[in-house]
Amino acid sequence: MLPVMLNVAKTPVAVVGNGFAAAQRLGILQTSGAENVTTFATAPEPNVVELAGDGLRRRLPSEIDFQRAKYGVVYVCDIEESDTLAIVEWSHAVGAFVNVHDRQDLCDFHMPAILRRGNLQVTVSTDGKVAGLSRILRDFLRDQILGPEWAERVNELGAHRADWVSKGLPFAELRSRVDGYVDRAGWLNVSSKHIDHDHR
Repeated sequence: MLPVMLNVAKTPVAVVGNGFAAAQRLGILQTSGAENVTTFATAPEPNVVELAGDGLRRRLPSEIDFQRAKYGVVYVCDIEESDTLAIVEWSHAVGAFVNVHDRQDLCDFHMPAILRRGNLQVTVSTDGKVAGLSRILRDFLRDQILGPEWAERVNELGAHRADWVSKGLPFAELRSRVDGYVDRAGWLNVSSKHIDHDHR
């Protein structure tokens, strides 16, 4: 798997599903800045209705929907096998990347566990093998390593880097200054109490 950060602000996205998995993906899309999301749900749960907003269609998508919208990303969650396979086929026909909940064999990409601290994003993935482990590791990083203070740290260092760039410093110097700033600030001085010595 190739990890990438995809700008979904303007990308047409389709979410197909009624329940928790669909709502989870809608929430992630919302926090990721997606502005063009259509949700197809035959019996949507209340949280899906709320998150989908005006983009909700109370039906399954048709092939024509894909031909018209030219979706770039498609999420399929907990619907009948025959409908899932048809949607995957229609998605690929328009060049969309597809994620099918709990169907690794049908996925073009997997959903990592995401930790956000302002502009800082850290993702953990097992390539779809053990989603629960990704979540556990993400929560460990959230609680033990990357606290809320990292949001401001990114802004702080980002302002310095922008200043250095404006002065025309070469890449090697930029890298050195970033490394030195982080080292002097002691941001990565993680306490040994976080290490489980019984499982080294």
